[in-house]
Amino acid sequence: MSTALATLGPAELQSPAQYGSGTALQTLAGTVSAFFALERFNHRRGVATYALRVVNRTSSALICRTWIISRDGDAVQASPLLVEVAPLATSLAHVPVRSGNFASVDRTIAEIVGDGVHCVVEAPPPVAPRARRSHVGAVAISLAGLFLLGAAGTLRGEMPRIAAFAVPPEAMTGTTIHAEYDVSGSGRLSYAVRAPDGRTIQGGALQDASGSIPIPIRASQDPGAYTLEMQMKGPLGTATATRVLNTLTARPSPSVARMPGGAQISSISVQPLVARPGQTINVAYAAQGDAGYVRLTGDDGTVWQQRPFSRYGDTQLTIPPVSSLREMRVVVHVVKGRTAAQSMAGVLVANTGTLGYGAASPIAGDNDPVTSATAASSDTNDTFQVVEPTVKSGGPIHVKILSPHNGMRIALTDAQSHEITGTDVGTDTESVTMRAPVVWVATRYTVVVTFTDGFGQESVVAPVTIVP
Repeated sequence: MSTALATLGPAELQSPAQYGSGTALQTLAGTVSAFFALERFNHRRGVATYALRVVNRTSSALICRTWIISRDGDAVQASPLLVEVAPLATSLAHVPVRSGNFASVDRTIAEIVGDGVHCVVEAPPPVAPRARRSHVGAVAISLAGLFLLGAAGTLRGEMPRIAAFAVPPEAMTGTTIHAEYDVSGSGRLSYAVRAPDGRTIQGGALQDASGSIPIPIRASQDPGAYTLEMQMKGPLGTATATRVLNTLTARPSPSVARMPGGAQISSISVQPLVARPGQTINVAYAAQGDAGYVRLTGDDGTVWQQRPFSRYGDTQLTIPPVSSLREMRVVVHVVKGRTAAQSMAGVLVANTGTLGYGAASPIAGDNDPVTSATAASSDTNDTFQVVEPTVKSGGPIHVKILSPHNGMRIALTDAQSHEITGTDVGTDTESVTMRAPVVWVATRYTVVVTFTDGFGQESVVAPVTIVP
């Protein structure tokens, strides 16, 4: 199978990496990191095995294909094997490629595509075996040379080498990015993250030769450039790699900018940025509003905890008892008159040991108990009910109102708490129907009902799953 593939020609490429290469891509839905390398080559069978590692931090599935690029620039599919990477998952695949099936091979390419994602990583072609020499003297010389080359290869294999250090080029402030790395050789591996003002805000030694480093980016209204450095220092030398990450800030909506004195959030910060389950975090914010809330949400949109907006700009939240490393978000939402403003900051939850309480699931489902009083499921909340918890792609979502309230609004939000669709309802409305978005894989969404009472604004949520 031949097709046109957007790749660089041989003359446009720099010298390829000896083993492989990696890349990272920042999208509106999340980050995607990939590393593609030649793992081994069987000369007798003429089969090369490539290792493809993909980290999918988006809510959509990814499809990976491998291609052979010939010396004249043509792209031919190298293997019929398609690798699918589920949403918010990491995949490691071994792809066999028979080099004898192709007339010429310049390099091998892995293409990763998905919803808003398209990136390419490449690896060198398999090394063809040299022809045997019939002369006995030449064989003896070759054996001696192989012995010396083996000794030199052993030393070269022990030399520190950073094969991949992939960092997204841009990221929003208040979020957490993941730096993917892969090294070889002998030595002490360490890294450091420096803020735009030059201060070291994160770093230390790394024990594994490959992996992912979560790096929280502080919430700020000013853009900046973070510097990430990796160093491997051993008895045979030192290898270093430096990457620059540019941060972007969310601009206020045009409606708020046009209305002086409207709802505004000028800053938000969370301390600490890395917290343990059960630990209390402090949320400081500078905001202008008459009412609102401060929420702690999971990356799937589940609301774990909610506190009313404080005009003093200080709120405390408690990390739920989750059992694994994950990113959570602190959402500050304020309203003033007919205007509203919302901003968020990221916090990384790391479980460093076995705690004295049971772990709860971070996803509110039919069989998953949610310990937070504000994260009510459709089975326990007395405000509304999602009639069908599983809905077909593009189909109707029926919501039955059990207890009407003043100022009620029903909305469907995604995993990043972005509103997909919503409507305001009156106190005499008994049911509401919303249209489900079109999806290609099963995706979890959240139905959020907000209303006002004598104590301010309140929110109740329930999950709904959209299937193809």
